[in-house]
Amino acid sequence: MSEEGGVLPHPYKTGNFAPVREERILERCEWTGEIPEELIGGMYVRNGGEPALAELKNGEGAAPDYHWFDGDGMLSGVFFEKNGASPAGTVQPTFINRYVLTDVYLASKALGVKTPILPSIATLLGSFSSLHLVLYAILRAVFLAFCSFFTATPLRHLSVANTSLLWHDGRALATCESGPMTWVTLPELDTVGYHSLEGDDGEKGLREGTLGWMKEWTTAHPKYDPHTGELMLFHMTFIPPYLSYSVVPSTHMPIPTEKQPVATPRILAAPVPIAAPRMMHDMAASRTHSILLDTPLSLDPRNLALAKPVIGYEPSTPTRFGVFPRHAPNLVKWYLAPACIIFHTAFAYDEYSALDPTELTAVNLVCCRLNSPRLVYNAGNIELPRSQRLAAGAKEACELYYYRFPSSRSASQHLEVSHQFPLASIPFEFPTVPQDRVVGPAKYVYGCSVKRGNFDAALGAAAKIDCLVKINAAALIRKGIKRAEACQGDVETPADSRTIAGILAEQTDRSGSRQWSEAAEVSQADDVPIRIFELPPRHYAQESSFVPRNNARAEDDGFLLTYVFDEAQIDPISGKPFKDARSELWIIDAWDMCTVVAKVKLPQRVPYGLHGHWFPREDLEQQRTPPSVRARPTSTL
Repeated sequence: MSEEGGVLPHPYKTGNFAPVREERILERCEWTGEIPEELIGGMYVRNGGEPALAELKNGEGAAPDYHWFDGDGMLSGVFFEKNGASPAGTVQPTFINRYVLTDVYLASKALGVKTPILPSIATLLGSFSSLHLVLYAILRAVFLAFCSFFTATPLRHLSVANTSLLWHDGRALATCESGPMTWVTLPELDTVGYHSLEGDDGEKGLREGTLGWMKEWTTAHPKYDPHTGELMLFHMTFIPPYLSYSVVPSTHMPIPTEKQPVATPRILAAPVPIAAPRMMHDMAASRTHSILLDTPLSLDPRNLALAKPVIGYEPSTPTRFGVFPRHAPNLVKWYLAPACIIFHTAFAYDEYSALDPTELTAVNLVCCRLNSPRLVYNAGNIELPRSQRLAAGAKEACELYYYRFPSSRSASQHLEVSHQFPLASIPFEFPTVPQDRVVGPAKYVYGCSVKRGNFDAALGAAAKIDCLVKINAAALIRKGIKRAEACQGDVETPADSRTIAGILAEQTDRSGSRQWSEAAEVSQADDVPIRIFELPPRHYAQESSFVPRNNARAEDDGFLLTYVFDEAQIDPISGKPFKDARSELWIIDAWDMCTVVAKVKLPQRVPYGLHGHWFPREDLEQQRTPPSVRARPTSTL
């Protein structure tokens, strides 16, 4: 509601945010440009919530509650199929989009309900005055889940699998916080079922005991280490100790190592106690340590008894970073920092002594940091409560941020962060790095930005991505540390303080500069700290994924894949996309951040969504054979 009491249009219900409910199966696509050979046999897939039931009346009205993070998981992918008869002679891109057949989706179809079974995040953000609505939504969900057991598709797991994707141990997995990961096949995107971390040799998974349905709730962003094959992940529940941590080794395919392979420990739901349930979305992992993020953004039903929303921000409570050896969560050390919200990390890396390369001196983290929860509220078209607003004049931004956690032998469980500062002043979210650099170090981070405003768009508006950014994180970390040593106590001045406009004005052309010497390493002297790919007017992108070039001579020698939509295809009067509106998959040269190598014309729109993933040809070839796949309902419209 606006301050005047009127209802503002819901920005995440209109335009290219509106869902596309039609499913397509491997339809051939036209394209322009030249598709790189590195893509042949691989597949790009993006996840996002496509509400199959939520009513979206052109963005009008406040009911039913709706939030951009809601919705049933839909995967939209482009498979670069080998095809000797195609115009390129080697590849034919095909498009497929399919709902993830979760228990929630199938139970909704079986019960014939007209509105979603699970409460909207917007409902959980409601004030105490809406307590009756929150309780009704929860009780309704419990009742419908009970009723589903009298159908052929009982609702045993709450996951809607609508957030992200990853690859681990022969499986492509769709994720979200409210349940276990969901196994899907490539390129068909059929749903196999839930992966509750059962082992190949009969090891039990997370769904054990009466409260197993809650214990299996898993982060949407587990971290895969390609060097060891391990997957690091955490689980958040509403019962003590609230937070637990797992490490799952790969067993399907051997992980090549220089030394004799050694079986890695399997850790399942080891407790890492915290004070209360949190809205904890992401984590990070270096080669030796894991980092859990205890920010003061609660996700606690007990808040209702305190006249607070289930989801609430506590700006007076510090953020805590739990840092511990990968296989020893019992040795966690908590580092304190000012209150903030971190939804996405880019990478973490270890730092060793210059005198003794075996002595670990610090663990470092690069992530996206918000100063307030405004984005969470605006995505539900809800005004930020006054109690959670920043003080007048305070910076409200989403920036790429650096933290350094020095090693310590202190017995204290609460330590200080030695360095913390923004790497750049420009808005920056949805960070990605090459897949082999997530467990760092990484030199470059790719992300999304906006030329005007920030990601905390004004109520009644949505932030749309009109710039893709490459940040030389390594260079800016060095610069920021030097500045911090000269200016004690300054933690808010960015290492690069330029604006989007300033960077674009100074940006030089790097295309055609990929020159190497066989006898020398690649010279990076011509690179700059930040490069921006500016989209044409009214064109908007989504999170990008990096694909390395074959025989790459530098870390940033590769391609970015992202879905792009031209909003000239939206009716200016109704705000609805035209029926024939279509998106494109753009393949951008990550080296120069200006060349569009190819554009794949899709048969339909891909709504603005969340996270994507590049599955190389080797992943598709090394998939496990699924025991079966879930049958699709007669109608998925």
